[in-house]
Amino acid sequence: MNEFREQMLKDRENNDIELFEKIKNNPKPDILDLWALSEERFIEWRKLNDFPVLLAHFDKTLLLFKEWKADNKLTNEIIISTGTITPFLERKKLAKKDKKLYLTKQTWDDNERTIVAYEKLEGDKKHFDTTFNYQCIQIFTPYLDWLKARGKNQEILYINSRHAPNHEMERVFIHADVYANKSDFELLKMGGIQIPVNGFGMLYRGKRLEFVNLCGLKFSGDIVFGELGNLSCSYCACDNWVATDFSMPLVSLEHCTVTNFTLLNSKLQQWKFYDCNVSGDFFNTKLYSNRIFGGNFNPIMQDCTLGQTHIEDDPNIEDNNYQGYKAFKIIYQQQGDDDVAKLYFIKENEFLRKRLKGFNYLTKTLSYYYWEYGRKPHRIIYYSLATIVIFGLIFWLNKNLINSTAIDIKDFHFGHGLYFSTISFTTMGFSDLVPIGWARLLVSIEGFLGLLNMGFLIGGYANNKY
Repeated sequence: MNEFREQMLKDRENNDIELFEKIKNNPKPDILDLWALSEERFIEWRKLNDFPVLLAHFDKTLLLFKEWKADNKLTNEIIISTGTITPFLERKKLAKKDKKLYLTKQTWDDNERTIVAYEKLEGDKKHFDTTFNYQCIQIFTPYLDWLKARGKNQEILYINSRHAPNHEMERVFIHADVYANKSDFELLKMGGIQIPVNGFGMLYRGKRLEFVNLCGLKFSGDIVFGELGNLSCSYCACDNWVATDFSMPLVSLEHCTVTNFTLLNSKLQQWKFYDCNVSGDFFNTKLYSNRIFGGNFNPIMQDCTLGQTHIEDDPNIEDNNYQGYKAFKIIYQQQGDDDVAKLYFIKENEFLRKRLKGFNYLTKTLSYYYWEYGRKPHRIIYYSLATIVIFGLIFWLNKNLINSTAIDIKDFHFGHGLYFSTISFTTMGFSDLVPIGWARLLVSIEGFLGLLNMGFLIGGYANNKY
């Protein structure tokens, strides 16, 4: 490391310590001071100030929250010690059966911290040039998974009170008693400003933000991130964002409200929207390699371009992306990406099917498995061949119900059964083989299936659009 960089890092660390000492006992410091703190000391500030208040609020308002902590041998102090609240609350991501998480002590050099791991970690593991030691402290089930196992649910980010909405001074409250003189918990305000960047266009101190009011943030220009980290938001109010001529990669939004998001002449690249409600207006915006999981992605998109941007499934969160599927279908179709457009046409219909009941659900299900709502008419060829073979086998096993003018019925073999099944399926009529008895009913059914399949096959290939 050269002398200049060493001095720069030393000065930055001293400035960070000085700022932290200045505001550490202030529950409502200036917004820019919070952004200027390093992520590590920002979390330390939250441990001293609003994290204890937040968890005390959850003790009073969240369903069976105290019982969950007791059942999993957790305390507010244990949760706060990790510096992150979200993993203790949210359902375990992309996990179908294993709902366990692992509270783990991580040590390296002279450092130590407690983390939440998705799998059990024990012993030494080397990452780059550093050896980390892991020790599993305890196993627990996240709050929402624990509730679900008891047939219950709870909305975590329940915003039911705002002061000065859609204004730079907007204040946001969760689980507020609107009839009381004051609300219980106000989200930490860090919005209503131009997002801070340094002279090189780099995000000024990346942040992992939880339960923060980011409403009214403004973005412009090309913003990059470096060694100071990027922006990651969880259970945050991110409403009324405005971005103009903007580009910033690798932003993560989880369980956030992102309503009235205005994007103009911008580019979103490698963003993640996980269980977020997104609305607003996107004009002349490029969306590249973004991932959307569940939630409700429903902005109005005009003159937008999509590239490797997809709405994906996670069985643990609710999917309300019907309008998103429709919008993606149209945009990908206009771009000429027919295969992707077909995918979203199927997703759109699957969304509807899963919400139907009774006869409507049955017919929609048949359409899906028969030919995926007309997008895979080639399946009909396979069903037709299978039908001919099955009926041919039935006719062969019941040859006493077939009259023949060409052969002795004793010589009737499986090949004759396939022949008779084929002329029945294609409704070519009878000449040398004629059904008698209940075989006439089988011939009628097969003929009807043949007409049906042929009609759908022709219609599917003639109108294989979306």
